[in-house]
Amino acid sequence: MRDNYPNLPGFEFVRLEDSYVLDITIHPGVLSVRLDLMLLPGHPEYGAPFPGDRACFRQATLAFSHIRDLHWTDQGVVKPAVDASGTLDFGSVDSLTRDDDNYEVQGDWGTILLKSSIPSLSIDPPPSPDPGEPAGAVTA
Repeated sequence: MRDNYPNLPGFEFVRLEDSYVLDITIHPGVLSVRLDLMLLPGHPEYGAPFPGDRACFRQATLAFSHIRDLHWTDQGVVKPAVDASGTLDFGSVDSLTRDDDNYEVQGDWGTILLKSSIPSLSIDPPPSPDPGEPAGAVTA
């Protein structure tokens, strides 16, 4: 069965194409993609965008585990971009498709073909407010 990521459990209310890839790491049996993930209305963690953001973004990890085979082509073609805050990113996830237990993940950073269990998406807790600032304060 071939389908796209919104049909995967936990991916229904996210938009990978408008998210930013912050890092990609591979360890034996595990692929982790750190994201500045765009959440859509309907996601349980969705909230008002932080000041200066165009949408609701949260730090998250896309993880593939129990990897039995992995091929990464065209890696190193694109160097990371630096945004106005100095954060590095490698573009977005252009596509994530599934065909049974075969996955294809594409972006400016290359194409990763892998055979694994269903990927998971874990969202970091929201950042804590700075204890030195009054509630509702906006920093520039």
